[in-house]
Amino acid sequence: MEKTLQELAEHVGGTVVGDPSVRIHGVRSIDEAREGYITFISNDKYTKKIHQTRASAIIVSPALKDINKNLLVCNNPYLAFAKVVELMMHKKPSFIKGIDPSARVARTATLGRDISVYAHAHIGENTRIGDRAVLFPGVFVGDNCTIDDDTIIYPNTVIYNDTVIGKRVTIHSNTVIGSSGFGYAPDGQRYYKIPQVGITIIEDDVDIGANTTINRAALGETIIRKGTKIDSQVVISHNVEIGENSLIVSQVGVAGSTKIGSHVTIAGGVGIVGHIKIGDNVTVGGRSGVVSDIPDNETYLGAPALPIRRMRRCYIIIERLPELKEHIKTLEKRIKELEDSWKNSD
Repeated sequence: MEKTLQELAEHVGGTVVGDPSVRIHGVRSIDEAREGYITFISNDKYTKKIHQTRASAIIVSPALKDINKNLLVCNNPYLAFAKVVELMMHKKPSFIKGIDPSARVARTATLGRDISVYAHAHIGENTRIGDRAVLFPGVFVGDNCTIDDDTIIYPNTVIYNDTVIGKRVTIHSNTVIGSSGFGYAPDGQRYYKIPQVGITIIEDDVDIGANTTINRAALGETIIRKGTKIDSQVVISHNVEIGENSLIVSQVGVAGSTKIGSHVTIAGGVGIVGHIKIGDNVTVGGRSGVVSDIPDNETYLGAPALPIRRMRRCYIIIERLPELKEHIKTLEKRIKELEDSWKNSD
């Protein structure tokens, strides 16, 4: 596909600076782009490369509109980049409609129109599959589940009994939804398994990466609200609730009964204890350990996680600890010398 820069600007709602007729036939990174390609800058640290790139055009923010290049200027260059890639380079997947003969579908299951059920998939009793849903090979869907319209489930994913999944959800390979939470009651010598009799609800437009686990509730519901995006290798425990349009990055672990608000970003490797509340519009930096509530509109960092300004001051002190230790030893020695001097003077 080939488009003029003006056509791309109209598609993303931006404006052209330079030649609107320049023809673009692809998108590349700023280092790899050459004539005929468009690139983008959404991070200030790459601004210095704007004069080095051989790209025919660059997607930039209004702050860079005076650069002497062919520019597509918009308020959100990263979003514009995504839209241009989708328009010009993304090949929408096509699915084979129908049910493979090797798939096992319970007689009491209800199947929507134009679904795709691939080899060796399993659909349990009283489960409902919505229109245009796709179940790739080896997908297991248990009993009494609901999978709504246009949801795609990739190979070897396991959906336990009683799980509810909304519309336009994407679940990648080897993910497990609705498994038992980690709940045991000690009896003095051993641990008694607490039956996990709740359910898991995944609302509309949620994306879930590969090898992620979302437990069912002990009682009640584990809920992932609409629009939230969860990366690969994430563990979300029983009775957790995650609000709308949040981002959960890889290797995050959320313990049971924690409530996470809307528009929250949890960076990679964060651990969150159970039974706490994280407010709306919160950001938690990578490798942090969250052990207490976080109010709305805050950025936290560190282990234990603290407000970012305070934690940055702590990091400065931590870096200086060896020197501070030596300084304290010197002060202790001087104090002892003064004390000895005072004793001798007496």
